[in-house]
Amino acid sequence: MRFKLYTIFLIMLCTATTSFAQRKIDILLIEKNYDKALLEIDKELAANPSSQLFYKKGVVYKNLQNYQQALEVFLTGLQYDTDNMAMLEETAECFSILGNNQDAIAFYEKALQVEPNNLVLAGKLGRVHINLEEYKTAYNVFSEIYEKDSTNVYWNKQLAYCSFRVFQREKARDLYEKVLEANPRDHGTYINLIHCYNWKKEANAIMATIDSGLVHFPADKELLLERAMFFYKTKRYGPAMLQFEKYLEQEKQPAFEILMNYGISTYFAEQEEKALDIFGDLKRMNPNDPLVMYYQSLCNRKLKNYEDAIELMTFAIEATVPDYVSEMYHHLGQMYGQQRKFKESIEALKKAYELNPGKTEVLFEIATTYEEYNSNKTLAMNYYRIYLTESGAGAKNAIYALERIDRLKEDLFFDE
Repeated sequence: MRFKLYTIFLIMLCTATTSFAQRKIDILLIEKNYDKALLEIDKELAANPSSQLFYKKGVVYKNLQNYQQALEVFLTGLQYDTDNMAMLEETAECFSILGNNQDAIAFYEKALQVEPNNLVLAGKLGRVHINLEEYKTAYNVFSEIYEKDSTNVYWNKQLAYCSFRVFQREKARDLYEKVLEANPRDHGTYINLIHCYNWKKEANAIMATIDSGLVHFPADKELLLERAMFFYKTKRYGPAMLQFEKYLEQEKQPAFEILMNYGISTYFAEQEEKALDIFGDLKRMNPNDPLVMYYQSLCNRKLKNYEDAIELMTFAIEATVPDYVSEMYHHLGQMYGQQRKFKESIEALKKAYELNPGKTEVLFEIATTYEEYNSNKTLAMNYYRIYLTESGAGAKNAIYALERIDRLKEDLFFDE
């Protein structure tokens, strides 16, 4: 009897001691005294390891943003309680923060098997799928959430985003409108909603959304840019020019493409001299952009500077054709030659040289092809001469070309 009472006393004492230690740990956690909390937790784990203690230790590391260490602790704790919801969720979240999204999905799905109606977990799972750009899967997840709770603004916003990504534009539009109605200070939703509208069919809705956004975010550069781009895309160039200028008052490092659109709007607004200044700045940023030279040419034409206009348009045309097109024609000419289709070969080789006059060796190939193709050797001799003139000291086949010119001269003399 005495032994039994003694045993009960020891159990009660251990329980009281454990409870006291747990309370001490909890107080340290509340006070955010994490170093002492870790010491106490490790002391208790050495004596009596449990999933609860591992959970608390993992939370400490997570609060310290030591996510890798937290993850290792949570995984160890799950060995003591494989269906512990709190640790399954924390493990998934740590994986997600560390960029291990596939592992995060596995643990969120396992947690949802334990609590299938936990919408918070489902929402977090959906976000991981969005991070992986698995928009269709994320769309399905948030659609199921919406069926159970259509009032949560955050989840509705995620579903709207996924709807847009899977080309459910009208659904995305309706959801974003609902989100803005609940939270009119949501800046990102204004931008996303504008992109949901069809530029031609829903023009009034676009402008109304931009205006509403600017009421809440005056002089916001993103909304000002949306307004400028709306006018630009609908070819209302005068208003577009003015809106681009308002945008540029707020944005001191605009993108090249935006400045290009500003310049084009200014040109079509019949402000040619101002447009020339804009395109002059763009040319300094990118001297070989063909579109810049094209509009510079058009501005000069309107201002009756015809010589400048012609020169710039010529440069624009030359810059528009990529180098690889000339190379394509070069290969095509060679392939025709191998098939002994000499006429087609010469046409392709001439096109290659026309597109890239720097490829003077093509002239040599034209000359040799003419020798095979045309009984009139004058054409071949002329191209050998053009080749030597255009290539200068860089002619790789200069000796052969000179020998052929001499030989062709002799042949032409005897033919006479």
